[in-house]
Amino acid sequence: MTHDIRIFGIRHHGPGSARSLVAALQAFSPDIVLIEGPPDAENLIPMAGHADMEPPVAMLVYNPKDLEQASFFPFAGFSPEWQAMQYALAGNVPVRFMDLPMSQAFALRQPDAQLTLEMTPSRGQDEKASRDPFRKIALLAGYTDPERWWDAMIERHTPDAGQDPGAIFTVMLDLMRALRDDKSHPESRETLLREAYMRQTIRAAQKEGFSKIAVVCGAWHAPALAETARIKPSADAAVLKGLKKIKTDATWIPWSFDRLASQSGYSAGVVAPAWYRVLWESDPAAGGTPEPVVRWLTLAARLLRDNDITVSSAHVIEATRLAGALAALRSTALPGIEELREAAVTVLCNGAEAPLELIDRQLVIGDVLGAVPAHLPVPPLKADFEKAVKSCRLEKNTQEKILELDLREAPHLRKSQLLHRLNLLGIAWGTTTDSGRGKQGGFHEHWKLKWLPDFEIRLIEAGTWGNTIEDAAGRRAHHNMRDTASLPELTQLLGVVLKSELPLLVPPLLRKLQQISALATDTLLLADTVLPLAEVLRYGSARRLNLDAVEQLLGQIIPRVMIQLPAACTGIDGDAAADILKKILAVNRALGILQWADQAESWQQTLFLISTSAATAPLLAGLATRMLFDKSSLTPEQTGDAMRFRLSRAQPPGESAQWLEGFLYGSGLLLLHHRELWMILDDWMGSFSEEAFVDTLPLLRRTFSQFSPPERQKMLDLAKHGAPAAAAQSDGDWDADRAAGVLEFVRTIFQS
Repeated sequence: MTHDIRIFGIRHHGPGSARSLVAALQAFSPDIVLIEGPPDAENLIPMAGHADMEPPVAMLVYNPKDLEQASFFPFAGFSPEWQAMQYALAGNVPVRFMDLPMSQAFALRQPDAQLTLEMTPSRGQDEKASRDPFRKIALLAGYTDPERWWDAMIERHTPDAGQDPGAIFTVMLDLMRALRDDKSHPESRETLLREAYMRQTIRAAQKEGFSKIAVVCGAWHAPALAETARIKPSADAAVLKGLKKIKTDATWIPWSFDRLASQSGYSAGVVAPAWYRVLWESDPAAGGTPEPVVRWLTLAARLLRDNDITVSSAHVIEATRLAGALAALRSTALPGIEELREAAVTVLCNGAEAPLELIDRQLVIGDVLGAVPAHLPVPPLKADFEKAVKSCRLEKNTQEKILELDLREAPHLRKSQLLHRLNLLGIAWGTTTDSGRGKQGGFHEHWKLKWLPDFEIRLIEAGTWGNTIEDAAGRRAHHNMRDTASLPELTQLLGVVLKSELPLLVPPLLRKLQQISALATDTLLLADTVLPLAEVLRYGSARRLNLDAVEQLLGQIIPRVMIQLPAACTGIDGDAAADILKKILAVNRALGILQWADQAESWQQTLFLISTSAATAPLLAGLATRMLFDKSSLTPEQTGDAMRFRLSRAQPPGESAQWLEGFLYGSGLLLLHHRELWMILDDWMGSFSEEAFVDTLPLLRRTFSQFSPPERQKMLDLAKHGAPAAAAQSDGDWDADRAAGVLEFVRTIFQS
């Protein structure tokens, strides 16, 4: 039997490659289609034609006994392999995957294997890029980037009427042969294994009686597969002999354009997915609009208008002309994403680069998340997760979203619990933020949500901890508790466990915290636990939990911190002082949350010792003085005396500047409301010699740069015009009898 084998070599996912491939397949009418892909996932191919399958999607092949061994095979709607599957399924043409099975690839990745095999690009990309043979061709054509060369020559290529749609693949095969003749970089063992297996798959199709075989593969492999008839089957069998196998599972998962893009970690070689989608949908043969450049720039204009940037239709017309002119200057058939971005910045954005980030995110990369049929078999944990997401009415969206929760409402509380449990499992779908513009307080949480396709594999990995989100999160938290002896980490874990509503873990966590804290001798480590524990009490109150043990633990830790903290503030350098400053602020905030009267008095005594000790780091002494003033423990007069002493000529200017930095930390309103303190600072600044001023200026600049612009402006006005005269005496110092005598004397003067 005569066999007609056509090799269709492609470099990456792109609309031009996909369009040419579909046309070539239609002209060839193959009996079977073989696609470079893992045979382990061959049973997933029929699902590619399901009505609920919305690209981008990815095949996930993984080792169920070692979930760290997993590979993604992503597809967009314009991916050539995806279109090859759609062609075969629509025409009832047999279709198979022919690459080396992941069951063998994973076995080769085992620690005791002689070969480590990577089927997806994950590391060593810079080295691979330097050896990329396409780079030579791109340089000869005037391109520094081979991806840009391929995009200009192939993806934007439009075949002439009557031209053989398969001609481009014949040219590509010849080009690959020429490139592979360069023996300066021998083929890797991985490449030889994969090509041997693919040739074996082609021979198996021939034996089954298929006469017209279409082979869709990476362009680099095309010459090796075209030589199938010349290479003896025994030679390929010898290469593959002895390969071990392990069990694998496979499923479809949603993917996204940002993960499909070449900038992402799991690169599929797509330069600009959103632009490629416009190119793909603009195919007139598929009923699309034949003006992709106009459409893309119109979408860009609409996006800018939605973000309050004025853009008119005239801007779109002029940008279209500019993009076309740039393409003509660069000798490309159609403007590409470089020309479109330049035209958008120049015309639509009036030369401003800032709006380009928005355009890149939405119209170059694209905020698109795919979908898979709901009835696909999923692991138990994934099924429980989907049920919880539906119950909480959350949406998996790749665009960042702010979620504001009121924990007094049961639906909001369930959302909070789910998000905290997922964080315990390492699935950071949401992160808490203090930047919420809504209601604040212990009963409110603000979340920043963004779904990433990577979370799909993490859900499968998390299945090793349990079959439900609650069970898995509880076991993972217990594992973390068992493996750490760090007070701050245990304290943080306690907070997350409480917010996750995992009450069974609270008693053992508290016992371990009490044991470790009782033996701890590091004051600073103890200080790190005060604020998290105080927040645990606050959130526990919001969630109606019994936290008497936490309150008791805080009652043991806080006095120890107060007693030992003054000594920890002495004999340290600037970096250590800056670190302790944050801890003092955290303890102060915690005591503000707790509102314990007896502890508040002890805290003031601790601050007084830190403020007055000559051995205390100046930065911390200044901070303690400011805190005492804010708590009304020091009067303005006492604060002024302390400031005069610390800023006197007897003190080194550097230490004075550090004290002032601590004193003014966070806000300069103190100087604006108490002009006497401003005058003390002004006199101190005026006493500097030129040399001392130059030495002290960096510290002062760091101090005042922390203030808000309005505060700095008011201080500047004071420095320019001087402080107003002191206010009149208060009513309490007014002597009416003496005033009456003065008034009588003044009246006499005016009458004379």
